Amino acid sequence: MSAMTEKELRQQVCQQARSWLGCREADGSHRPIVDRYNAIRPLPGGHVLGYQEPWCAAFVSAVGAACGLERVLLPHCGCEAMIGLYRAAGRWEEADEAVPAPGDLLFYDWEDEGRGDCRGTADHVGIVLSVTGNLLQVIEGNKSDAVGLRSLPLDSRFIRGYAKPDYASLAEEAARPAPTPAASAPAPPPAAQSRCALSLPQLRRGDKGETVRAAQLLLIGRGFRCGPAGADGDFGPGTYGGLIRFQRGRQLSVDGILGPESWQALLGL
Repeated sequence: MSAMTEKELRQQVCQQARSWLGCREADGSHRPIVDRYNAIRPLPGGHVLGYQEPWCAAFVSAVGAACGLERVLLPHCGCEAMIGLYRAAGRWEEADEAVPAPGDLLFYDWEDEGRGDCRGTADHVGIVLSVTGNLLQVIEGNKSDAVGLRSLPLDSRFIRGYAKPDYASLAEEAARPAPTPAASAPAPPPAAQSRCALSLPQLRRGDKGETVRAAQLLLIGRGFRCGPAGADGDFGPGTYGGLIRFQRGRQLSVDGILGPESWQALLGL
């Protein structure tokens, strides 16, 4: 990929999303979008999405994959699991007064009561195309079974929150000059190469907080239940059991501790 600025990367995402405007279930024109999602490797959660399943998150993921930006447009076919990915990466914005930029993701909760900060379950997601004054324009997959546009005010009742893909890191990486052969550092050993690039804390039984909740959302999104309380931010027996099953299924060290190796597998890196 040639060097692109952050603004150009965001524009690329918006242009790709617009290229699918009007694709719909009725005539099957949405199928290449679902196919593009299903071609992502590793396939998030291991779930092959069917053509009749909800595909709003898959649309966002397919846009990122078509642009070669899976490292920052973190892919999944479930809204809550996708939020978990961005929480874990430190790229989730919860505040009601947040102002997104083109290329950011807007998540909706249709059951938002309109009182205080919405903390409910996300039902839908789209890509922000523009912010003009107090008005957002968003493009969404699976909007009335098609790719469509929506305009809404910044303070709209049903906004759950925003994911902020780290386009800047890719722009900086692309702009960085390649080292000359003489200045090249030796290749890192395999263990260092496989290390998770994100700086994430080690989690174990008894830990609490938003990072635990993000991990729970990821486990649940991959089909590993965390007990009857679900993603409650409490690393209790249910979460421990879900992590053990995940580690066993991925042939990781089965220790019930969410360390670098397990984080890397959980994030699909």
